[in-house]
Amino acid sequence: MNAAVKPVIEAASPHTMNTYGRLPIALSHGQGCRVWDINGKAYLDGLGGIAVNTLGHNHPRLVPALQDQIAKIIHSSNY
Repeated sequence: MNAAVKPVIEAASPHTMNTYGRLPIALSHGQGCRVWDINGKAYLDGLGGIAVNTLGHNHPRLVPALQDQIAKIIHSSNY
C-alpha cells in the first residue's frame, strides 16, 4: 500500500463497516466516468455503490442542480 494512502484508509476505518475487502486506494475526485486517486492515477469508474446513482462525477448541469437541492433539504425519510 502506498505510504500516502495508508493514513487516509486508517482514518476512515472507524467509520466504515468491515463487510467487504477494500481496495488500497484513496480517491480524491472524479469527472464523468473517471476518478483519480490522491496520487494522481486515473481509473475508469465502472462501479455503482449500494443505493447510489451512476450518473458520473462532476457533471456541469447536475452539480448546480444538486447544490440547489441540498441547500433546501438533503434527505427526508419515507417512513
